[in-house]
Amino acid sequence: MTTDNPIRFRLTGAVILIVIAVIFLPWLFDGAGYEYMSGIDDPVPDTPTFAAPDIALPSEREAAPARPEREGDGDSRIADLQGVENGGAEGDEDESEPSDVVSPEPVRQAPESRAIDAGWAVQVGSYRDGDNAREEEARLRDAGLPAFIDESEAEGRSIYRVKVGPVAQRDEAQKLGDQLKDELDITGIVVTFP
Repeated sequence: MTTDNPIRFRLTGAVILIVIAVIFLPWLFDGAGYEYMSGIDDPVPDTPTFAAPDIALPSEREAAPARPEREGDGDSRIADLQGVENGGAEGDEDESEPSDVVSPEPVRQAPESRAIDAGWAVQVGSYRDGDNAREEEARLRDAGLPAFIDESEAEGRSIYRVKVGPVAQRDEAQKLGDQLKDELDITGIVVTFP
């Protein structure tokens, strides 16, 4: 045995392996063995149309029929009422002192909350302590903003996110965020609701 024989055997083996790879690899990777994946080329169906619910506004609803009066009762009730004297109008005519009229202070009400299933809100803070979140919510509500707390859990701990909203459109949420920045110097981020 000479020294070039082992090298020749190795080179011959390498050439044979390369030829086999050139012949069989394209055959393996051309996808002929795979079944056609059904459903990929199917067209997406059109959006289904649903019948609009028949919702009548309060002004469009029919009034409930009036309760018919019984014939015999009406006359007797009127006769009973005519015999009754009204003693509330009588009083001391000499008393002319003006009574102290107390005008109630206007109560600031929170904006009307509308039930929104999906929309946008402005997140103004995220707290680990629920008391801090409630304080921030109260401060925002005192400013007349519709604030709420969204409680979730991360890493086994509760997180309290204080949000303002919700509103139906993203543009409205952007305006709400600008209002927060201008009036309360709070920078918030617009997030989806819920």
